[in-house]
Amino acid sequence: MPTFKELGYNGFEGQQWYGIVGPANLPEPIVNKLNVELNKALATPEFSEKMTSEAMTLMPMTPQQFGNYIKEDIARWAKIAKDRNIEMTNSEQHH
Repeated sequence: MPTFKELGYNGFEGQQWYGIVGPANLPEPIVNKLNVELNKALATPEFSEKMTSEAMTLMPMTPQQFGNYIKEDIARWAKIAKDRNIEMTNSEQHH
């Protein structure tokens, strides 16, 4: 099966990512505590080995880094969609 690039669609390189977010205005001490504990879990050999065996790369981040990562990813895909005139449509059919 050809890649997007082989089909002539440059700029579609991407990766699927997972992260944990909370409600808006969550108090900073809670955000920081959750971040510390989650990054500890990510650092355990058992979890790291499990993710590696499933071809996943761990990317622990601070809350600020993750916020920036999300914004940059959205901006990148929004630009690709705009540059290629791709629009989202609602495929729901009303009966």
